[in-house]
Parts: sequence; C-alpha cells; structure tokens
Amino acid sequence: MSEQNALPAPAGFTIDPRRQAVAEETLRRPPLPVPAPGRCAHLAFMTTLEQANAQHAHVRKLLEGWGAEIELDRFDQIIAATPDVTLKWERHTEFCSITLISDVDSQRAWPPLEAEWGAACPGDLLVALKINVFDPEQAPTLPTGEQFADRQGRSLVNGGTAEVSVAYTVQPDGFLEMNVTTREPQAHRVGRLVQRLIEIETYRELALCAWPDVQALGPVLNTIDAGLSALTDQLAVAGQSGEDGERALLVRLTDLARELEHTSAQTHFRLNASLAYADLVQRRLEELREERIEGNQRISSLINRRLRPAARTYRSILTRQREMSERISRTSDLLRSRIDVELAHQNQQLLASMNRRSDMQLRLQQTVEGLSVVAISYYAISILGKLFEALAKPWPWLEPTLATGISAPIVILLVFLAVRRIRRSIADH
Repeated sequence: MSEQNALPAPAGFTIDPRRQAVAEETLRRPPLPVPAPGRCAHLAFMTTLEQANAQHAHVRKLLEGWGAEIELDRFDQIIAATPDVTLKWERHTEFCSITLISDVDSQRAWPPLEAEWGAACPGDLLVALKINVFDPEQAPTLPTGEQFADRQGRSLVNGGTAEVSVAYTVQPDGFLEMNVTTREPQAHRVGRLVQRLIEIETYRELALCAWPDVQALGPVLNTIDAGLSALTDQLAVAGQSGEDGERALLVRLTDLARELEHTSAQTHFRLNASLAYADLVQRRLEELREERIEGNQRISSLINRRLRPAARTYRSILTRQREMSERISRTSDLLRSRIDVELAHQNQQLLASMNRRSDMQLRLQQTVEGLSVVAISYYAISILGKLFEALAKPWPWLEPTLATGISAPIVILLVFLAVRRIRRSIADH
C-alpha cells in the first residue's frame, strides 16, 4: 500500500492498521460500466491455488501482447482496457473469473479474444455467459413455442427501466446468452445491472455443481443408515450380549462411523458452499426488483424452480449426516457401556476366583508349614539323638534314648515358634 493512497488520519490518534484495508474492501470489486448497446462475456473457472496464480500470470501475458493499458493490478484483481475491449480478471475463493466488455462496433475483436481463453487458460471452465445490451429500438424477440416455454424467463427490472430475457439453452458456441433492453443512459448503472446478472448465473452454476455429488451420496447414506438400523436391532435383542458378540457389533459400528465420516469429509464443504451460493443468488434476485411481464415466466421463477429444491436437498443431506453421526455416537456409547458392564462382571468373577485361590493357598501353606515343623523337628531330634549317643561314651550315666525323648517336645516347640516367626516376618514385608 503506497503512502499517497493512505487514508488521512486525525492528528493525535493511533490508527488501527486495518482501517485502510477496510476502506479499500468497501469498493474492492466495482462493476465495470457497460455501454448500451454493448456486449459482455463472462467466463468462470474452477481453480486451485496454483491454477489461480498461473491464470493471473496468463492474463498479464495476454494483456502485454494486446498492448492493453492496465488500470488496476492486484493479486486478486486486474482491470485493463484496449481500444476495443475492457477486461476484468478476479480471483475468488474457489474460482477465477474473466469479464470482457465492448460496444457493438467492437465485436470484430471478440473472436480472437475468446479463442485465447481456451485450453491455454489454467482451470476448468464452469460458466460461459454472454450478455447483450440493447436500447429499446433494438429489442430482440424471444423464440416462441412449447419447446421454449419451460426454459425462458423475461422480467422487468430496476423499477421497470430495463427488461431482461434469457433462454436457458447453451448456444452452439458454448455460451448461455442473456439479453438486456434498457432505457438507462448511464453506463455505470447498466454495469451494475449486468454485474448482478453475472453473479446470479455464476452463483447459480456453483450452487448446482454439487448436485451430482448429492445424487451419488444418497445411496451411500441409505446403505449406512440400513446398516446402523440393523445393528441397533441386534443390540436390542435380548440374549445378544456377550463379549465376543458385542465386540463384533462394535467393530461393525466403527466401520459405519468411518464410512460416514469419509463421505461427510468429502461433501461437507461442497454442500455448505453450495448453500452459501444459493443464498447469494436469492439476494441478487431480490436486488433486481423484478416485475412480471404478462404471459412470461419471471427469471427468478425459472431459476428457483430447480435451485430451491436443490438447496433444500443440500440442507436435508447435511442434517441427515449430522443426525446419523449423533445416532452412531449414542449407539457407540450404549454398546461400550454394555461391554464395560460385561467386563466389570468378568472382573468380579475373576476377583472371586482369586479369593478362592488365595484361601486354598493359605490352607495349603498352613499344611505345608505343619509338615515343615514335623520334618525339621524329625531331623533336629535325629541329630540330637546322634549327639547324645556320642556323649554317652565319656559319660556313661547319660542315657541317649531318655535324653532324646525329653528333648523332643522342646525341639518341636522351638521349631514351631521359629517357623511362625519367619512366616510373620514375610507377611509383614
């Protein structure tokens, strides 16, 4: 941003750095003036970030080749003019657009210009629209007949100062054509009307481009819904519980959740974006201030005959996805709760079994301790018997058998006390 274009600031105030950007945004995409009679062509391309950058460079290259005078050059907008044509290129969120405007006398310049926007232009063409602007003396006549009745629209707009007619039939050159007949002498006001018509057609196409995805999504959601209903029915059947059975249901439920999340991730942005475009179409139609021409279908009626049902379907799909996700979440919570209860029951049985095993181990330990006392006492008494026999030789008065019998109870008691003390010491640790 150059300092010479910066907004003046009152002295002594600290200015928010966003003030300039907000001021510029107010007039960021002005409509181009359109002469009457005149002609406008509009092309819109679905682009990625890389394609949008490449298209910006492509536009600059073509303008240099034409020797055009560039009036505005930003990353998101270019406005330039040649002696015959005015051009505007714009970068939007997910598409780029090119608008060409000339008067009727400059139509000789159109074929080469349109040819240069062919395969060399990055992005996939979505919208190709021509708007012809006439004065009342040149007003065209729409074709008549039953084959045209359901695809033609005609309305008075802007308080009756202009008439707009369109036949939704793609012409042999690939363009959809609209005709504007106006008594408005100011080219800027005609330009605003043309800009509204361009936005209506562009946003209409963008709103409806999600319809093929919706048609493919319907059977997928029906399959997921049927699987979820069947799983819920199995979960509700008495006697269906059991660790293996519920874990199998949980695996199936996880698969359904994964498939639903996959489809939602693929379509969520597109459906919400299409709804936003549909709302923009309705706002632009309201700005036209349509008036009915007797015997003709209004343009808004022609557009909304298909757009509004599509928008309702988009909302229905989004609501259905959200409700199915909530159902899966509730079913998952219920299934996990049942598995938790089953695991708690198994843990309780396991603890009871462990208690029984502990009691058995305690009794076995006590038995082993008693046997240990007997065994240790036996060996201790045997050793004392050998000792008494050895002592009887120097001391004949010592009777080995009697001494062994007297010491036996003492040995048994001492062994018993020693074993119990050792057991208590181990238990304390």
